[in-house]
Amino acid sequence: MENEELKVYPLQTYEIYGLSKNPFEQLASEGISDVESIHVYQEVDMRLSMIISEVIGNRSSMAMAIVGPLGMGKTQRLKSIARAIEREGGKAIYVKVDTNDILKLTRDIFYALKPPRNRTNIFLENLSRKLGFIDRLEKMLSNTKEYKSRDIAELLVEQLKKYPYSALLLDELENMQGAGEQEKIQFFEMLRHVISTMPPGCIVAFACIPEAYEEYSRIFPAFFMRLHYEFKLRPMSVEETFELVKKRLNRVRTRDTDDPIYPFTDEAIRLIHDLAKGNPRQILRLLHYVLSEAAKRAFDPIDELVITTILEEPKSLEEYIRRVPKDYRDLVEVIVNKFNGGPVSYIAVAKELKKPANQVYESLNRLVTIGFLVGDPGGNYKVPHYVRKFLEEKGEGKGAEE
Repeated sequence: MENEELKVYPLQTYEIYGLSKNPFEQLASEGISDVESIHVYQEVDMRLSMIISEVIGNRSSMAMAIVGPLGMGKTQRLKSIARAIEREGGKAIYVKVDTNDILKLTRDIFYALKPPRNRTNIFLENLSRKLGFIDRLEKMLSNTKEYKSRDIAELLVEQLKKYPYSALLLDELENMQGAGEQEKIQFFEMLRHVISTMPPGCIVAFACIPEAYEEYSRIFPAFFMRLHYEFKLRPMSVEETFELVKKRLNRVRTRDTDDPIYPFTDEAIRLIHDLAKGNPRQILRLLHYVLSEAAKRAFDPIDELVITTILEEPKSLEEYIRRVPKDYRDLVEVIVNKFNGGPVSYIAVAKELKKPANQVYESLNRLVTIGFLVGDPGGNYKVPHYVRKFLEEKGEGKGAEE
């Protein structure tokens, strides 16, 4: 053992294609510093830009919904609103909804208003408590029977009035679907009062998937009638997919090329667009995986045949688990072995693995993003359909043995 040499494995390299790294690794473009240089602008972006200009230029107030399936760029659009408001010295409250508890969700909104704790802010907080603001809010958020929609809205609007511009942005509102109908009505009634009394220079916007939007509209039509705009995101066109690929590749090129989509061929990009059904996140996920695997095997160029070879589904349950990134493999193994492939909540997985719930939640969503799990509107997670077939075959095999 003493003479055994330490094996050194080479890092993943894309030098074969004249690229410094895989430019499709970051699936969410709002996490990229110079996002404007690579964002593919669609009609919705132009309309949002006009609305933001109207709010800032004329001190107007707007309320809107951004609706689309997972991966269509809803978060990116909300973050663009937040950046615009903050550039003007305003306050943007961005909340990623991770609960069906309206008390916690409302607390999260007010918590996002709090400045960093220092002596001055602690003094002001104590003063607010003495004046009854905090005690009054805490009482209303103690249980749903004490939840006074109009009063909570008034407290929130009073806070928003302190800023020249403001925005209340709620992301992934579908995660509130598990709340009771009465609780949903209470929460939307609160939002309705906010929209009715929001100060000049304010934007209220939320994003959710179409199924949740339809349900919420049915439960509380009075709120949705108050919205000024409703944006339903559409899939990317083939032309927009080509632009996406060109922009991302151009950022990491280490040598010049006459073909702006090299190492991909035109047919390869069209195939990826079709496989992803124009969903931006799925397009990026496929591009990332295909480029990574093609570089390992030195495929050059990356054409239709290369893509179909790489994307061939695993032939067994064991192969599927082997393909899962090792940092996430324990999550998948628990879902497969303990929960028969799901659907299962992130809380149940966290308890089984004795890991922090937030960490598990983020990891499961990452696995959904890269295609190893499937999420559902109820906030649960399960294996893809082809893995379900492996589990069914395994169950049949056990039954035959018995």
